[in-house]
Amino acid sequence: MQCNALLSSSRACVAPGAVIGARRHNVASLTRAGMPQRLLGASRRTSDPSRRSSGALAVRAVAAPPAPVEAVPDKVLSTSRYDDQGITMNVVKRTQQGAVTYNVEVASDNQRPDCVLHWAVNDWALPAQDCWPQGTNQAGDKAVQTPLRDGRHLTLTFPEAGCPQRIVFVLKEGEKWYNSGGGDFVAHLKPPGVEEVMDKVLDAEANNTHWSLFNRFVMAAQMLDAADAAGATGMGFFFTWMRLSTLRQLDWYRNSNYQSKDIAHVQKHLAERMAYKSRTADEPLCRLFARLTLAGLPRGGGNGDDIRMGILNIMRANGIREGHRPGIEDQFLEQWHQKLHTNTTPEDVHICEAYLAFLSSGNMDDFWRVAWERGQLTPERLAGMDHPITGRPVHLPHLYDPFQHYLWILKTTHSGADLDTSYTMAQGLLDGDLSWNIGDMLKNRNEWWVPGKIVELRHRLKPYWQAEGASRDILLLDIALDNYFRLCVERADKGAMSGDDIIALAVLVLDNASVAGESAELQQCMATWRRLQEGGGGERWGRDWSLLAMAAADNTALCLEHYCDALASLTQPAADSFAKQCSSVDKAYVANFGEEVVRSQPVFMLSVLLRFLDPMLRSAAGMGSWQVVSQGGGAAAGKLVVMADLAGIQGERYSEPQFIVVEKLTGNEDIPEGVVAVLTSSTTDVLSHIAIRARAQGVLLATCFDEQELEGIKGKAGSHVSASVTPAGAVTLAAASAPVAGSNGGSAAAPRVSLERPRDAGGRWVLAESEFGAGLVGGKSANLAALRSKLPTGVQAPASVALPFGSFERVLAADCNSSVAAAVADAEKQAAAEASGTKVPGALAKLRHLIASDLAAPSGLADAAGKAAAAAGLIPSAAEWAEGSEGWKAAWGAICQVWASKWGDRAWLSRRTQGVADGDLYVAVLLQQVVPAQYAFVLHTADPLSGKKGELHGELVVGMGEALVGNYPGRALSFSATAGGEPQLLSLPGKRQGLFAKQGVPHLIARSDSNGEDLEAFAGAGLYDSVPFPALEHHAVAYAGEALLWDGAQRQQLLAELVKLGGAVEAAFDGVPQDIEGVKTADGTCFVVQSRPQVLH
Repeated sequence: MQCNALLSSSRACVAPGAVIGARRHNVASLTRAGMPQRLLGASRRTSDPSRRSSGALAVRAVAAPPAPVEAVPDKVLSTSRYDDQGITMNVVKRTQQGAVTYNVEVASDNQRPDCVLHWAVNDWALPAQDCWPQGTNQAGDKAVQTPLRDGRHLTLTFPEAGCPQRIVFVLKEGEKWYNSGGGDFVAHLKPPGVEEVMDKVLDAEANNTHWSLFNRFVMAAQMLDAADAAGATGMGFFFTWMRLSTLRQLDWYRNSNYQSKDIAHVQKHLAERMAYKSRTADEPLCRLFARLTLAGLPRGGGNGDDIRMGILNIMRANGIREGHRPGIEDQFLEQWHQKLHTNTTPEDVHICEAYLAFLSSGNMDDFWRVAWERGQLTPERLAGMDHPITGRPVHLPHLYDPFQHYLWILKTTHSGADLDTSYTMAQGLLDGDLSWNIGDMLKNRNEWWVPGKIVELRHRLKPYWQAEGASRDILLLDIALDNYFRLCVERADKGAMSGDDIIALAVLVLDNASVAGESAELQQCMATWRRLQEGGGGERWGRDWSLLAMAAADNTALCLEHYCDALASLTQPAADSFAKQCSSVDKAYVANFGEEVVRSQPVFMLSVLLRFLDPMLRSAAGMGSWQVVSQGGGAAAGKLVVMADLAGIQGERYSEPQFIVVEKLTGNEDIPEGVVAVLTSSTTDVLSHIAIRARAQGVLLATCFDEQELEGIKGKAGSHVSASVTPAGAVTLAAASAPVAGSNGGSAAAPRVSLERPRDAGGRWVLAESEFGAGLVGGKSANLAALRSKLPTGVQAPASVALPFGSFERVLAADCNSSVAAAVADAEKQAAAEASGTKVPGALAKLRHLIASDLAAPSGLADAAGKAAAAAGLIPSAAEWAEGSEGWKAAWGAICQVWASKWGDRAWLSRRTQGVADGDLYVAVLLQQVVPAQYAFVLHTADPLSGKKGELHGELVVGMGEALVGNYPGRALSFSATAGGEPQLLSLPGKRQGLFAKQGVPHLIARSDSNGEDLEAFAGAGLYDSVPFPALEHHAVAYAGEALLWDGAQRQQLLAELVKLGGAVEAAFDGVPQDIEGVKTADGTCFVVQSRPQVLH
């Protein structure tokens, strides 16, 4: 094989594709918009990648059955575009008359009558002869050669049974060989998993003895489709790989040389492929990672030989000694010349800039200053290159102009998203007006109006870089404008801005992000802020408007956090894998790699703006920096400890009182014994389960919204403090002279609870609502039965039936579950043996799995449940839950999950704290209709903090109630009302997500109803699971169109109805304060899901 040196020596390359959702634009509309026709020249290619090219030659190894079968549409597995060779390649799975084949379709833009495909399968293995198309000839012992039919097209077809993992090929035209940017073309028929992609890259980076930037880029071009096929995880890894290379954490020189024209070519090829992938990758995050990768890559292209010859010509024209040629001795230029000849890299741009600074001043300090500022280059860095640069340059000022021109040659190849370079490269591809406007902005780049102008120009530029066949230079220009926008926002003096100016700038940041970003959530945030800007929400900077703006800021921060967390979670593990295997990677350097990726995004500036805005909004709304959700039992004193969350201390028992400050509080944690206070920056709903548990345990639980104040508290870590709540609702800290054990033990002093033993249900598997009674079911079910007849007119309760106490124990004792019962008994013994430790027993997870997954329903249970559910109207007929039916499988799975939650970590820890034996805890299951909620609410008819009767506190969220009681991040709408008074709005909702029942699909819920909840001495709220079936859907809440925020009259009417409802339910239970959960449907109907006596503290 007479392939040139650019061909991959290993022939082992991986590049599967992904299903491509290519964006196509109407040519006529783009032309009307001023887009030049030359940019739309891709029409010579088939615009639909799933369409088979006409005239393609297809050879099948299986005969088509004579009997016709229903046609199955083709499935495009990948589409790859190679602009440098004018080649498009599709991998298509095709089903014809029941036979499945995998097809590689290769199409050339132009006629190439002498071109043949030199190809093989897998790692250059000879393909089976029955898959050779007509005209194929063997070429050596590893490959075959097939001519392009009509000089443009070729299809390779493989039956499913013997399909190889991939094909590899190069093009041969006469005596010339053509490849894909320095390596083989690769088409993956069976894409590798992300682990294989990572292993191949990490092995090359860690172990290849001859390795360089050139080799890395060749491999990257081959691996790109494989990374994309692996989804966001694969592209996150690919981006991390290229970014670590850009940051020089991976070797650029390792016993490997190359010519400047070769690096120029492969850089161009990779940049073009990244631009293509940023338009066509299937997943939004994959498109984003492709764009972020391109932002750090060299542009490539230009004339690579100009780099090598350019410096040589300057040296010869100006009498500089070169090799054995006599002339001026300049070791710096001679050494740099040698590097440029064999290892040119983007560093050469910065070396040239530093050299120009030296030529201008004659001061070597200027050389090193610019070298560091532009490329973090040091004397040690230059001396450590494969071709060391140690010489001091001679001051030859007449070389300034030649090297100024040479800098442009270097930038043409090596500069990526450099603003001026990218504009110069792209301006000829734009319409005249857009090109002039970008140039004018650059001339005035320091003016105040530039950020807004950049966003306008980027919107106009978008259809250009999204168009099929668009030049990489247009996308690089957009990236450069995006980066400069961030710089403008960074250097703005936020402290001198008014609130309106900060909001305007925040909207501009969101608008800028919307140009290339594909976050529907951030776009909704922008719509909300724009509505506020336009006068929605009442009097500007009045209390109601400020509460609405606070909700918008809360929601925006959560959406931004979600967006950024996705980037960090996909890049930090990848960086850690490089640090583990590659000796060149500084482990300390990449420890916060994911965070740095997030901070480099222009949209991250939104978080900075929100920090400046928050105190302004709080002041206008008349709100302080604290929200106390549990006042504890007086002054809380203990040792102050700072930690990320409570997850790491679940099961701990502290002998010395602990005062804990946590970064995040999810609501799924238990507060350990000995903790007297928990302070956090996370918003905590007053009526969430964790807040109720904190009040039951006498623990101070509060949120601090002032970042500086909270940082000051964290600074007291290790000291002993006491805290109290002021009449204004703020938390104040004072130094405590010494720890006082037992002075306020918080959760360590929790009362011991005795549970009543259930009554026998008389052998009944399922109880109708009329049969609910004390001792048979828990408080939820019993109260619901009593509630129905007492609800006000127009208020309903959902239909329900229940599996009584003892049902689980009967099921476990059934013959069909004998092996499960034995395994459960063993696991219970193991958990009991571990109970004296400080950690959660590992056996709990085994118990949950056994009960949720392995438990079988005894004969007769499904029939009884179906009849009862049908009679209650939960299902259309008993047949819906016939044994073995899909409906019964779903119901049984939900019931078992509820029973399994008895062994949840928090539930077990709570029982241990309360002194409750596991065998004393029984769980009934309430099967209840799920009412599709527009809003869900919780009402406490007595003040939950003070316990004062006649002072109602309510909270409400959009969608179902789990987002509220489960303390989903963000604020709920909260309000209060005194007896006979008007409701007072305290906050508006800003939670990122809501839970919703799928439209048109009946939903039920299996609710836990134990004998260990809602007791006078203990509110075990949220300890045991409730499981909807089918599962509820999580959606971002679209607050921009939510009437609850914008229609004050409608909101006040709803709150007044809820206050009236709370009073009526409390009166129905003889004036005993109630904890009420309910929903409001889209048609205005109100349902009370449950009401139970409110536990007061």
